[in-house]
Amino acid sequence: MKHLIYFLLFSTAVFSQNYNYAIDELQKTTLPDPPTGLVASNSTPTGVTLTWTAPTNNVVITSYKIYNNSVLLATSLGTATTYVVSGLTPETAYTFTVRATDFAGNLSADSNILTFTTSKVPAGVQNQPEEIEYFKAYLLPIAQKANLQKALDTYGSVRLEKGDYSGVKVVMHSNQSLYGHASTSGIAGITIAAGSNNVHIESIRPLGGIGLNLYFEQGLPITNCMLKTLRYTTLITVGAKLENTTIIDLQGQIQFDCSSSGYIRNTKVIKQTFGSSDILVMKGNRTTPSYGNVLIHSNYLGSVRQTTDIDNLESITMVGTDAETYGGLTRELIHINNVDKVKLFILNGGISDANSSDPYYTIDANEVYGVSANGTSFDNALYPSTIALRTNLLNFVSSNNPTRLTGIATGFYNKSYLQQINRDYLPHFNYDGTEQTATITNSPTITKLTNGILGTQYTPWVRPAYNSIPDPLGANWKTERVGKIDSTSYIQNLINTGDIAELPEGVFYISSTLNIPIGVGKGIIGSGTGKTVICGLTDDFPLISVTSGSFGSIDLSYLTLQGGSVGLYVSNHTMMMSFQSLKFVSFREQALAGVEYYNIVGLDNNFFDNIAFTNCANGIYAHPFAIPATNQIDGSTYMDKNVFYKCQFNNCSTGLNLSSSRGSNLNAWVDCKFNGGLQATNMGGELTIFANCDFTNFTGNYTLESNSFNLLNCNFYNNSNSKATLHSIINNIEGCKFLDNIDLGSPYDGNPIQNFIANSIITGNAVVVPNNIAYWPSYCTFVNCTLLSNATLSKLFSKNIRTLTTSTDTILLNSKPNPYPQFLVTQ
Repeated sequence: MKHLIYFLLFSTAVFSQNYNYAIDELQKTTLPDPPTGLVASNSTPTGVTLTWTAPTNNVVITSYKIYNNSVLLATSLGTATTYVVSGLTPETAYTFTVRATDFAGNLSADSNILTFTTSKVPAGVQNQPEEIEYFKAYLLPIAQKANLQKALDTYGSVRLEKGDYSGVKVVMHSNQSLYGHASTSGIAGITIAAGSNNVHIESIRPLGGIGLNLYFEQGLPITNCMLKTLRYTTLITVGAKLENTTIIDLQGQIQFDCSSSGYIRNTKVIKQTFGSSDILVMKGNRTTPSYGNVLIHSNYLGSVRQTTDIDNLESITMVGTDAETYGGLTRELIHINNVDKVKLFILNGGISDANSSDPYYTIDANEVYGVSANGTSFDNALYPSTIALRTNLLNFVSSNNPTRLTGIATGFYNKSYLQQINRDYLPHFNYDGTEQTATITNSPTITKLTNGILGTQYTPWVRPAYNSIPDPLGANWKTERVGKIDSTSYIQNLINTGDIAELPEGVFYISSTLNIPIGVGKGIIGSGTGKTVICGLTDDFPLISVTSGSFGSIDLSYLTLQGGSVGLYVSNHTMMMSFQSLKFVSFREQALAGVEYYNIVGLDNNFFDNIAFTNCANGIYAHPFAIPATNQIDGSTYMDKNVFYKCQFNNCSTGLNLSSSRGSNLNAWVDCKFNGGLQATNMGGELTIFANCDFTNFTGNYTLESNSFNLLNCNFYNNSNSKATLHSIINNIEGCKFLDNIDLGSPYDGNPIQNFIANSIITGNAVVVPNNIAYWPSYCTFVNCTLLSNATLSKLFSKNIRTLTTSTDTILLNSKPNPYPQFLVTQ
């Protein structure tokens, strides 16, 4: 009995101790610490990314709860410490906290309080028209690439993701559009059906090293098609009827054979680049003639055998052609046969093969009108370029004049050239072997030259209709950016992890530069210049910097870059940027420059599509670190063979501020707008072309400043320069209008002024005062120009030679001029 009592007493004591222990342990349960470091990034009008630091005590966290003003807004399952909050209201203040939850459902206290305001939706701001068309096109994912033809036929307009759509071929019909990704999209093959109108194909590039063939089908006329930014693509037709086709930024071949049937009419080719044989083939017939085809900026680099095979056309015009080869020729580089009218404006390059005995060009045509057609063979004296016996030649300011084929000539031969005597460079005009030094009085000669100069009046290229550049942040953007959430890390992470940072609509404020490596397919693509903005929180850093790498490009499209010191900064003395296509980027309010190229090797063979610069100190600023002591090109920052299409420079102090320590050659601006500021250009370069551009509202000493310019169909008006329109040494001008009562040119210290001007109207004084070295006279040759301030020279053909003390006018054709553009025209 005694033992039983002891047992019961012991059991009761143990139970009591265990019970009390359990109560104590329950009271000691560890709650999660509150999250810390709650911050926001990537604020858009309707969302924000929240990031925080997990609790530090040893508790297993299973979820986080996000609160707005203590009201549960969302739950993030798992241990991730980042959450994207969506469905917010634009321009609304939010107060966020985060609480941690453990496996037992225990809830921590609140994190630090985060208060911020969502950004505004740019009110009433729309994208540019081409951007609107792009983004409203049906997006076909790669997973559905087999349905591409069906999507085109259903929706009419289709855009592709970045990636490989190979294995898919399509036939396109009237009013259908196919857009590749702004970076690149591969596709197997395209045919444009006979009878199609208004087909648009853009940003297509085959993948896997296989070229793309794009066919035009034989049959009813194919009209008004736009083909832009096509890589490794061959355009092919046999017998199609092509009217008003526009081809822009083609890296590939054109092989149009209408020798038996069909025709090629009023084709515009703006920037074609390739290296092979037969890069440009255009063959016509006389039953259905081909005519009105114009090419601007053709770069046939490292060509193998002949680069062109042009045959049996009514007309062809080539502006800014660079054909070069280093071996492998089987005949001349430029081959033009059985053509009625040929016009050449800046024909450059040559044959560098010492084993070659071929001429640079051979031309069989009724008429050839050349301006600075200077291509050379390896030995120009032994293997000169040739023209046919029948050819009527007007060849102005060309250093390498062709010879005729052996036989009896039936055409006339005019060459206008410079001859150096001692240190004087004087213009000469030679007609059929005879120097013309006074007014021509021979009636047959007058008739031939007059007909050759006046030609046939056709319709000039339509003046460009410039887009209104969106201003999504408005006039108060500097005030409104204060205190905004920093999205730098968010965007940089997208670049680092996903190659292309694809940004939605919204305003993204950044506090430091975004780094994009060159040549590895990285970049930023937004939702349009009116919808996606990257804005600097301050103006003391570049918004985007191009970093490591030595060769290649980046992708930048469909966005506005606002504020900062520079919008896009490129600096690396071994870096070469090539084959880059920037499109629809708006640079606004940069303190130094919209784009700055500093101390790089160069910018070679790039395409800039609808790039705008507004209220920047400099639109594009390129400069080397220093002039190298040798011929090295590292750090020279040269620019070669770049084309700017429909770009705008609005109210920039200097639109183009470009210098280099190595020559910059054959850059072209086509359909571009330069409006407001001190000057449109302050640059160095040879063979620079401005075609169909407008220059307005400049107030500095000069509108254009460089060592040389080539201007076609350009208009100058509403400028108030204090000295002159041009400050340059050598100018070739055709079809332009200088409507301001300002001197055309001005002295250029240490150099004579050499101007050739044709088919133009000049309001101010057109005769350039010589430089300050008396033994170097300046000269101007005028062909079919109306000179409102120089009545004596306002004739069909005249020239002026002027020294410090003398001015000599020579009237070669004393008849009234009738100026109209003759190169950039449609028939």
